Amino acid sequence: MDMYVRMFDDLKRGEGDNPTIGLILCADKDEAIVKYSVLQESEQLFASKYRLVLPTEEELAAEIERNARMLRG
Repeated sequence: MDMYVRMFDDLKRGEGDNPTIGLILCADKDEAIVKYSVLQESEQLFASKYRLVLPTEEELAAEIERNARMLRG
């Protein structure tokens, strides 16, 4: 994931863009995968909802907006 985030930042991220995030979608949690997926510089890692079917783009956007509103208070 680190490689993809750094590559995207280098090739695609614009000057005014927010920091790039990586999203790993998986059906279940494996402790070894979680342990080795954490970026060394990462101060926060969130693992929460597990789904067997991927949400639509609209559902993902709505979830991101819902979480953003929650964080803003």
